Amino acid sequence: MRVCILVEGTYPYITGGVSSWIQMLIENMPDIEFDVVHLAPWRWTRLFGYKPPKNLKYIYEYLLFSSDYSKTNIAFDERELVRYVRQLIELKEERAKYFANILRATAGKHIDYLLLSRTFWDFLNDIYVRYFQEEGFPGFYWTVIGFIIPILGAIQALPPKADIYHSTTTGYAVLSALTGKYYHGGKLIVTEHGIYHREREIEITKSKSVPEVYKKPWIEIFKLISETAYAECDALTTLFEKNQIFQFELGADFRKMHVIPNGIDIEKFSTIKKVEHDTFNVAMVGRVVPIKDVVTGIKAFDALVKEVPNSRLYVIGPTDEDEEYYQRCVNLVELLGLGGKVIFTGKANVIDYYGMMDVLLMSSISEGQPLVQLEAMAAGLPVVVTNVGNCPEIALDPDGQSGFVVEPKDYVAMAEKLIILAKDKGLRETLAQNGRRVVSQKYTLERMINSYRQLYEEVLRNA
Repeated sequence: MRVCILVEGTYPYITGGVSSWIQMLIENMPDIEFDVVHLAPWRWTRLFGYKPPKNLKYIYEYLLFSSDYSKTNIAFDERELVRYVRQLIELKEERAKYFANILRATAGKHIDYLLLSRTFWDFLNDIYVRYFQEEGFPGFYWTVIGFIIPILGAIQALPPKADIYHSTTTGYAVLSALTGKYYHGGKLIVTEHGIYHREREIEITKSKSVPEVYKKPWIEIFKLISETAYAECDALTTLFEKNQIFQFELGADFRKMHVIPNGIDIEKFSTIKKVEHDTFNVAMVGRVVPIKDVVTGIKAFDALVKEVPNSRLYVIGPTDEDEEYYQRCVNLVELLGLGGKVIFTGKANVIDYYGMMDVLLMSSISEGQPLVQLEAMAAGLPVVVTNVGNCPEIALDPDGQSGFVVEPKDYVAMAEKLIILAKDKGLRETLAQNGRRVVSQKYTLERMINSYRQLYEEVLRNA
C-alpha cells in the first residue's frame, strides 16, 4: 500500500499539531509506504523540524505561486476552460459537481498559460463590467490574479501515483489530491483537524488588506473547494463530533464521515518523574505565534504574579516562525517587569520540563484537538484552556474534569483560574488524576493508528 499525504505549509518544516500527527501516523505504520506533497507559497530555507521515518519515501515540494508542475505535456484549451468557469459562476445548484468535472477534465494538463491568453482577458473584463464596475480596474485585476494563481498552482501540483491520497485540508492541498485521484485513479481521504473553510472565512472577514467587495467571493471560493472535497472524497474524518456539524452544512455525506480522535503515547508522558521545586510553574507549550496568543498568556501571568509572587512562566516552543511577534512578547515581558520570571526556552522537548510544571496554560484563539493538552494531561498536569476547538470538551469531560475553560483573550479569567490552582494543591492533584484517566481511556496512540489503518483498508476494499 502506498499513501500520499498532502499538506499546506506544515510538515516537515513547521512543528505543531498537524505535523506531529503526520509524523506519528507514518512512524507507526512501518509496513505502509508514504509520500508527502508539501504545498507552500514560498520555498522553505529552514531545516526539517522532524526526522523523516524510513517508510517516508519522498517529499515533493510545490510552490503555489509557481506553475507548470504537470507531469504531462498536454495542454488544455483555454476557451473550453473559460467556458466551464463562466457556467460555474452562473450555476445556483450542483456547483460542487460541476467544479469536480472541471478538475477532472484538467487533471494532469497545462493550464497556467490561461492567464496570458486573450480569452482570459476578455473573460476578466466581462466579470469586471458585470459585477465590479464601481471598483478601480487595477485593484480588481490584481485581486483576481491573487485568487487564481494559487488555485492553478495547486491544480497543477500533480502528486505521485498512490493507492490513497490523504489530504490534511480542504483547501489547496485537496485540489492537488483531487488531481491525483482523477489522474492516477487513487482513493481520497480528507482529514480536517480544524474546519478549513470556516478558518479562511474568519481570516478573510477580519482582514484589512482585502477590500470588502471581494471578501464574499473569496469566501465562496473556499466554500466551493470544501464542498467539492466533501462530495468527491471516499472518506472524511475529523477529530471530534462538533466539527461534523460544519461538514454537514456543506453537504458532507454521513456515510463517509468518521471521528478519529488524536492519540498520544501515554507511557511516554505518564512516566515523567516529578521534580521538587519551590515555585508555582506555569507551562505554555507551542509556537510563539499570534494564533497561540502568547501575549494574553503573559498578561494573565502578570496578574498571577501579583497574587502569587513565586510563580514562573515557561514558554516552551520555537520562537523563529514569527520573529516580530516573538519580539513583541519579549517587549511585553520587559514592560511588565517580569524579567527572570518568564522563560522562553525556544524549541525544546517538553518531557524535559513537564516534571517541574504545575499547570498547562493554553491561551490560543484557535485550536483543533491539541496534542499539547492531551500530553499535559498524561503527564499529570491540570489545564487552563480557552473555549476553542475541542479544548473545552476534553477539559470538562463527563468522565472527569481535568481543568478550567475560559474565553479567548480573557486574561483576567485565566489569571483567576491560575490563582485558584496555585493555592489549592489538592484540587491540582484531583484534576491531574482525572486527566490521566480520561486520556488513557480515550486518546491513545494505538487507538488512533488502528482506526486509520482500518480506514485505509476499508477504502481500498471498496475500490
